[in-house]
Amino acid sequence: MEQSLKIVKILLIFTIGSWAFENEYSIENTNFTLSLVPYSTDERIFYNYNRLRLDYTLKEENWYINFIGDIDNYYGKEYVQSDEYLFLRMIKADTPFDIETHTHHYDGGELFGRVHRLNIGYNDETHRLVFGLQKITMGVGRIWTPTDLFNPRNPLALEPDQIFGAYALSYTYAFDKTTEMMGVVSQRHDKSYKYAGRLKGYVGFADIALDFLHSNDAQMIGYEIEGDLFDTGIEWRSEGGYFKDKILDKTFYQGILGVDYGFQNGVTAVLEWLHTSKTYSALEVLNMQNSTLSGNRFISSDYIGSSLSYDFTLMLQGSASAIYSIDDNSMFASPVLVYSLDDETTVSLGALLYIGDNQSEFGSFEHRYYLRLKKTF
Repeated sequence: MEQSLKIVKILLIFTIGSWAFENEYSIENTNFTLSLVPYSTDERIFYNYNRLRLDYTLKEENWYINFIGDIDNYYGKEYVQSDEYLFLRMIKADTPFDIETHTHHYDGGELFGRVHRLNIGYNDETHRLVFGLQKITMGVGRIWTPTDLFNPRNPLALEPDQIFGAYALSYTYAFDKTTEMMGVVSQRHDKSYKYAGRLKGYVGFADIALDFLHSNDAQMIGYEIEGDLFDTGIEWRSEGGYFKDKILDKTFYQGILGVDYGFQNGVTAVLEWLHTSKTYSALEVLNMQNSTLSGNRFISSDYIGSSLSYDFTLMLQGSASAIYSIDDNSMFASPVLVYSLDDETTVSLGALLYIGDNQSEFGSFEHRYYLRLKKTF
């Protein structure tokens, strides 16, 4: 944490006496009240998760400094002492410094702070340079992004896009409006380095990118393709590549193929297929969460993912996503209804459902239902 505090101090030096900076900030509070239904008993476990987030940006012409910090609070003695919670707390950011403060334990809960993003950058029509704790954008998938080995989203999580940042220096050069080249150097928790690059451009019928990554525990040579299917309005995409898992000594191909379409009645549909040529045991997946390929290790070889979203009114939106494991016929589903009280406040009612027998990939997990209140100031 000392190194992260040093970075904060260095970045704050830029702000002293700099009245020409444009200030932007927002405060967001997200509160979840959850009901977890264990599959082995009929007893429910109730717990509460609250995240208070500050998003602060300083800008001057093409330069900016961005800080996003969270205060997380979990309340519910049974859940805080559960194996699931203890396992999740063991998963750390792949950074050379600790991004979390000391955890404050109190009767029935835990409270801690976390640096979500902290970076300084420059951006114009040709150049984009960012240094610090950031999100590296790679991949075109909506449900899975196998080529994203920095900030892979987790479609099974309560908030799939709430992911750790990478401590990196990234640079993107735009040759023109359709062609760009990106390079990334990222330092990891063991002080080793992860290197990546991407060349992306429009080739006749689609945007195509070539990707590569090298680290001490993984290698990747990948691709991304995204385009309009014969001018029908159906967007199609594919991404994937060849991966070398140096930890478990496996080499495999993994990729996705997907389409999405917005209907005139307001329904937006997404369909995606993921295939991997090598599978892993559940123990291998669980024990390797703090490695480069943690998001690319799957128990089954094929999955079908889908999502539907629809705006019932200006105030009420609904969506549902599902992932089906072809190998064992188990399924994960996540429906949610979101009601906007005003421009700054939403209330959501949703569920994370796991369907299948107790020995299947998804059937061994517990259902949970949640009420979310989100307020932006």
